[in-house]
Order: sequence, then structure tokens, then C-alpha cells
Amino acid sequence: MNPRILTLILLAIACGLAVTSLNDLTKEKIRENYEQFSLQQIARVVQDKDAVLEQIDAQRFLIKDEYGPNGMVFQVSTSSGYNGKITMWLATDGAGKIRGVRVIEHTETPGIGDLIERPVSDWIEQFSGMSLENSWNNDVDYVSGATITTRAVANAVHAGLVK
Repeated sequence: MNPRILTLILLAIACGLAVTSLNDLTKEKIRENYEQFSLQQIARVVQDKDAVLEQIDAQRFLIKDEYGPNGMVFQVSTSSGYNGKITMWLATDGAGKIRGVRVIEHTETPGIGDLIERPVSDWIEQFSGMSLENSWNNDVDYVSGATITTRAVANAVHAGLVK
């Protein structure tokens, strides 16, 4: 066998083992970072530093204050985004009004569809204070150039409230 080919094969095997080992070493840290980011987004969406969150399951939390239960935080997803799935946290108060919404995962186009992220734009803040009684379609400001993304988020938020 040609020594160059053998060297190439051994180098490919070594690189494959290195990548696999690195993936195994960082998998748990990546999961922990994702969970921590998700909890930070929940805290921001609740908008009450004195509130206590009681986890119901992986996708739902009960918000409690000094008077007892005062709303919920739950995960809402849609696959109607321009590039696929959008996942967000939706927090409501005891009366069914939205406390806030935060996107935690999406694959929308950077610079256009990523305006649904709070660090990029405050577009997502328009949902705060809304409820099912609002004239939903008249109150939501869709963004030209990102209409599919913003409409998908608005429809997912509305569907979350209906649930």
C-alpha cells in the first residue's frame, strides 16, 4: 500500500476520533448551558423578580407570588417559520394577559427573521398585555420582509393562549 494513502487514512481516523471525543466531552456542558439560557429567558418573560416558579413538567411552570398562583409559563412551538421550527416561552398572568414572550430557539434568517429575538429587536414586546379579548389581527405589527416569521410567532402565541 502506498505510504501516502496509509498516512491519509490514519490522519482521517485520528481526526474522527478527536471530533467524536470532543463531542462526548462537551455534550453535557452544552445541555446545561441550554437549560440555563432557557431558565434566564423564563425569568425575563415572567418580569417579576419576587415570583416563584414551580415546575409542572419540562414545558410548563406555575408562577406563584405571595398570594398564591398568579399565572403560567409554558413553551410554545411552531414549524411555520420561514426556515422551520420556532420555540418560545409564553408567560401569562392570573387573568390570562400575556406577561411576555421570549424566543429560545429558531433557524430564521440572520438579519431578517432573527428580529424575533429580544437582543436583536423589541418587536416581541408588543405581545405584553395582550389577551384573547384583544382584536388580535389588528393589534399585531407584522414586519415587512419577515412577514412569514412574524406571522408564525404571532399565530403560535395566539394558539398558546387558546390552549
